[in-house]
Amino acid sequence: MELALELIVLFGAIFLGVRLGGMAIGYAGGIGVILLSLGLGLKPGAIPWDVILIIMSVIAAITAMQVAGGLDYMVQVAEKVLRKNPKQINYLAPTVTYLLTFLAGTGHTAFSMIPVIVEVAKEQNIKPSVPLSIAVVSSQIAITASPVSAAVVWMSGELEKYGWSYPMLLLVWAITTYCGCMITAFIVSKFSNLDLSSDPVYQERLKAGLIRQVEGGIHQVSLPKSAKTSVMIFLAGVVLVVFYATSISNVVRIPMLNFVNDFVPVYMDKELESARLKILDKVPLGNEQGIEIVKAVDTQIASAKQKFYAADFKNDSSQIDAYQDVLKETKANLLPILSENAEASKVMETSLDYLITNSNQFLTDYVQKDGIIGSLFAIVKSYIDPVRLPRDGAIMSFMLAIATLIVIFCKVDTTKLLDTGTFKAGMTACVCVLGVAWLGNTFVGAHEKEIGLLAGKMVQQYPWLLAVALFFASMLLYSQAATAKAIMPTVIGALGITALNPGDSYILVASFAAVSALFVLPTYPTLLGAVQMDDTGSTRIGKYIFNHAFIVPGVLAIAITVALGFVIVPFLA
Repeated sequence: MELALELIVLFGAIFLGVRLGGMAIGYAGGIGVILLSLGLGLKPGAIPWDVILIIMSVIAAITAMQVAGGLDYMVQVAEKVLRKNPKQINYLAPTVTYLLTFLAGTGHTAFSMIPVIVEVAKEQNIKPSVPLSIAVVSSQIAITASPVSAAVVWMSGELEKYGWSYPMLLLVWAITTYCGCMITAFIVSKFSNLDLSSDPVYQERLKAGLIRQVEGGIHQVSLPKSAKTSVMIFLAGVVLVVFYATSISNVVRIPMLNFVNDFVPVYMDKELESARLKILDKVPLGNEQGIEIVKAVDTQIASAKQKFYAADFKNDSSQIDAYQDVLKETKANLLPILSENAEASKVMETSLDYLITNSNQFLTDYVQKDGIIGSLFAIVKSYIDPVRLPRDGAIMSFMLAIATLIVIFCKVDTTKLLDTGTFKAGMTACVCVLGVAWLGNTFVGAHEKEIGLLAGKMVQQYPWLLAVALFFASMLLYSQAATAKAIMPTVIGALGITALNPGDSYILVASFAAVSALFVLPTYPTLLGAVQMDDTGSTRIGKYIFNHAFIVPGVLAIAITVALGFVIVPFLA
């Protein structure tokens, strides 16, 4: 009975949001959280702050580029490509929207291409619904391949724990998603009636004078000089994001660290500091005794570190026995301090015994490697071991930095930023993710064990069922990133995937594109924009809601992409 009530609240809130439309989808999610938590006693789920903040930071950069004229410049370039090869619009339109989303990390960039696609299709007597439907779907699926999308950032961070590298994941997702979209374009083009003049709705609208006259030719909009500059800054920023994210990926970071270590001398004071942090990590701080232990450990380690500062260490490196005595004395002094904490004591002994045993090598190593080159490589090492700025933080900070540079060098009027369509669409997406994803996480969190058991049994027998589950979840949660974050951890636990046993992790990689089913409910902004901007009436929503122009291309594209994933990914696992 309780489960039935929870489901009524979950679907009721989503249905209300869909009926209200726009940002109200997120509003209704908040009502659902209130009813589930205060009304039915569920613990509120986690708010996907990282997803929301990444969306906000990327939108901030794109908004600055739009005000600088950069987005219009990109549209002009894309329009030239479409008009140069108008007969290939069914393939070029989704390619253009795919690339715009891939670079920008948001499907809302497709808005600017919709009028161009409609006009070029009309010139060729092609139903605009065909290229439009594939283009809108492509812009959604490309999110699962974009290096700066919140979905890819979160998913790659999770999968790296199981041996998948960031560049490998980008390559796999880019190949499978783009090929899936192009195969879909081929199928739809071959089996659809493309003849616009044969559409009765178009003929009715033509007789009623509701069809805009095709102007032909490229729309020459006067762009500011800063337009190209803003695009160059943005693209350079995307390249930097990919470079940095790749450099901290284990597939690059570990070999780089091994190389760097060959040139970096061992700084004993830093090794002692590392040992101190490991020891204190095992000391509880919730009482006075713990605080006293921390002070005593700090005192002993600080005393030992004084002996190993660079200048003294270098000058007295021949006195190996004296340095070993310092380490042994430190260990002896710490043993009684940590006598009541076996775990901390064991960590301390292991760390200091390692330094004592290898002190001869460390001292000789320091004298040989000390110098400018050693110092430079030590700086490089400090950035990647440990990683200072994680991938999600890097994308947020880099995007904000890009926005700052565009504002400065392109002399952007910051008062215009809030009025752009990109900013409004982006902030709408943030509110929708906040409300709907929070609602979904609240429900899933309350039934995580049951969902996990069911998912584990079914996915182990039929791996492709994960894609089906992600498809329907994303249809309701309204966000690729929020869907992945809500469902994937439960599935990972259910399948028993760990760093030591990553066997079934390929299923997650292959199924990831299925989080893109935002086109099923005809409420997504780009979908509605395509319906409204197609004056021929060929892109329409049927009376049964789900029988709209995007459903077949969307289902096809996801099914083909996932199928390609299951063919390719197992060979890379």
